[in-house]
Amino acid sequence: MTPRSLTFLSALALLAAACATYSVEGDFAGRTLDGHADPERTIVLIHNHGFSLARAGTYRPVTPPILRLAGDRNPDVVVFSQVRNLANPTAADHAAFIASAVAYFHAERGVPIENMILAGQSCGGWGSLYATAFTYPTIGGVLAFAPTCHGRLPHPPAVRARRAWELARLAERLRAQGTIFLYEGDSYYDVAEWDAFTAHLATRAPWLQVVRVGRPQILALCDACGRDSHGAYWDRRFAEAFFVDHVQRLIDGVRGRIRARLVRANP
Repeated sequence: MTPRSLTFLSALALLAAACATYSVEGDFAGRTLDGHADPERTIVLIHNHGFSLARAGTYRPVTPPILRLAGDRNPDVVVFSQVRNLANPTAADHAAFIASAVAYFHAERGVPIENMILAGQSCGGWGSLYATAFTYPTIGGVLAFAPTCHGRLPHPPAVRARRAWELARLAERLRAQGTIFLYEGDSYYDVAEWDAFTAHLATRAPWLQVVRVGRPQILALCDACGRDSHGAYWDRRFAEAFFVDHVQRLIDGVRGRIRARLVRANP
């Protein structure tokens, strides 16, 4: 995870990154978009991994079980796992990479933006939230797992202040449907940091849920989380616990809006 966080010293910094051209690299988990004759009826779920300096430049597309289930159980869903292989990207770079994938599937493959779901873990989750809030507010939905891009705890005072400000900005802008998963015992953030965000969202966008997973439940669902909860979404038991109520429900909502839109277009 990069310690270089999106600072917003100037709104132009985010705008410049969002407008930059980033290559879209990755692979489909299961079926590809080519197998769907009608992209207007297809849901594209774009997954983004976290980030560590040790693996920078070497990432390969891998999809966690909870998102693989989306394609396995829904014939109209295509899951694309994106990779971001810059040597030391900023948080703005992460968001811009993800926004570039949305632009590609929309402009080059004909998929409506409203048909897409952004999903990611750690910096991939943080970038997905930012791309949703500031670049593609009409996106079909967002799923953020342990979203953060500020380095490992403890954070110095300046980083804590910056992160609080960024969370406030996200709370003001996010309106998409979906779920944000937060884990107790995560070594990259404190769940309490999200209290004000959650309270604000409850009145402004109650359809975007914040799920706080307690440490005992993390240990019951993730064999590799004995020391750190951060990678919980890689365990199949985590997928089984949360897929139906959060991922499948979001997919069903996007599908329903697609059908309603097509009916309006073809009365």
